[in-house]
Amino acid sequence: MNKVLKITSFVLILSVMFLCASCSFDAGKISSPETTTEEEFFDDSFDENLNYEEDNNNTTTTTTTTTTAPQKTPEELQSLIDQQEVKIIATKYIVQDAKYKALYPDLLSATVQNNSKIDIKNAVVAYVAWDKNNLPVKIIGEHDYSDGSYVKQCNFSEINLVPGKSVGSGRGMPISDDCSDIHTFKAIVVSYEGFDGESWSNPYYEDWVALYAGQRLPS
Repeated sequence: MNKVLKITSFVLILSVMFLCASCSFDAGKISSPETTTEEEFFDDSFDENLNYEEDNNNTTTTTTTTTTAPQKTPEELQSLIDQQEVKIIATKYIVQDAKYKALYPDLLSATVQNNSKIDIKNAVVAYVAWDKNNLPVKIIGEHDYSDGSYVKQCNFSEINLVPGKSVGSGRGMPISDDCSDIHTFKAIVVSYEGFDGESWSNPYYEDWVALYAGQRLPS
């Protein structure tokens, strides 16, 4: 009898052990896919975020390089302009008549020197100006019915400027009495045309405008 009880007890123990092992295995199979999925999702997200940051870094580097390109200093820009074949060699504010400005307006005079081999027929000169406090002044032409502009272009038409000669001294662009507070001004050759169809545009004009137009006069 005791022997039968022992055998029965042994069989029961084996059955319980088998059921416990099966539950553990099943539980493992249920939890394992969830855990694996979460890990894979985390890994993928991490990789995507890492790539995204790298792309952002690349974009930022490109943008920074583009937008922070060093601007030429006034000295650097003037040095480049002084090396040009056709350039402004002198400027002068001319008061034709201190009293009757309506009849004899003040002039912004700029002398153009031609050191090229081209006979120049027409040219364009641009001006910028400042008051006595070195603040920008809008230039208003004699017959300009607007409020003026910080950059004013003037046509030097039919000047017949041969190589080695200059033009503009003693003459200039007439300005309105409304901008008589001009204390300092600068000028640059924007472009010119020759008699044989030649044409030239100043590659530094945009730099010049960016540096001076509507800006405080650099000290």
